[in-house]
Amino acid sequence: MDSRIIILIIVVGGTNFLIRFLPAVLLNKFALPKVVEEWLSFVPVATMAAIVVPELFKGEGKIVYLSWHNLNLLSALPTIAVAAKTKSLGYSLATGMVTMALLQMFIR
Repeated sequence: MDSRIIILIIVVGGTNFLIRFLPAVLLNKFALPKVVEEWLSFVPVATMAAIVVPELFKGEGKIVYLSWHNLNLLSALPTIAVAAKTKSLGYSLATGMVTMALLQMFIR
């Protein structure tokens, strides 16, 4: 492999590490205001929603694909119900994976 590529990988990896590591180290040294802590508690949920929701609705070249053939959306329905009922990541993941596997086996 070209040495420039290896150096680039190391530099990008180091930069990525520092961008994530330094704020965590610096923020642990002092207490944040309650409002900031509350606001930061929504970041993981908002990030996950921003990743997952577009995947649920897109398909066949359309931005919003509402159809019985949209397996992502169909498997999300029982998964959301289980997540709301149990509040368990494990049960939610298992439900989503099993539902998607069954839909792919029987619908496709």
